[in-house]
Amino acid sequence: MKYLDKNLAKLFKDKDPYKLLEEIEGNIYREVKTRKTFQFEFNGKSYFAKLHGSTGWSEIIKNILQFKRPVIGARNEWEAINKLIEKSIATMKIVAYDERGFNPAKRKSFIVTEELQETISLENYCLNWKSEGVSIEIRKKLIQQVATIASRLHANGICHRDFYLCHFLLHKNYKPFPKLFLIDLHRALIQKITPERWVVKDISGLYYSAMMIGLSKRDLLRFVIYYGQRNNRFSIRDNKKFWMKVERRATTMFKKLGPAR
Repeated sequence: MKYLDKNLAKLFKDKDPYKLLEEIEGNIYREVKTRKTFQFEFNGKSYFAKLHGSTGWSEIIKNILQFKRPVIGARNEWEAINKLIEKSIATMKIVAYDERGFNPAKRKSFIVTEELQETISLENYCLNWKSEGVSIEIRKKLIQQVATIASRLHANGICHRDFYLCHFLLHKNYKPFPKLFLIDLHRALIQKITPERWVVKDISGLYYSAMMIGLSKRDLLRFVIYYGQRNNRFSIRDNKKFWMKVERRATTMFKKLGPAR
């Protein structure tokens, strides 16, 4: 196995890890043709596993023809999580990782992370802001935290590609400062410099997912300013066209898809 934390060593000892993960009892959160995400418990602790099966050449070629980067196994998430940790961005803790097979179309892999305890998704936390309101202080702190994470990602060549409020987890005991974790990184794109089109995709997706929580124009401007202070490449002063593209794409998504939830 390429990586195994000592806390899970006993679970995997003398066993085929793929067969073990296929047979272990747990709560399935998502299951598609080539990937299964589930939660299980061991020694009183909770874990999340993503088990990736063979992708197949037809799926890889289809993604390429659609100008999409195919996601082949768990390596992408392994690399992204380690990159976030390197850049001091709070995320999941990996406890097991492996991949098997040279042929990318037939490769199998998995990644296991500790469950983030006492957290709530930012989407659920903000769900009733519009009707119930929230203090200005909390709004400012959360907007600043999200903008800081976003700018740090993009300034370091990382694009999330599923950048929505639901993929930020807020620690419930966040006082005096919010503690946000970024999750679901299996589609993350890592390059030396993040292309502008991918940054537009990330920020517009985030904006789209926040359209119905009651943000004011001042809140939105606050995000733009915080983001630009930490990533001068996309500051409002130097790149107004970028923010116009974000607004246009997010509005198009809303018209096409309706509210995020």
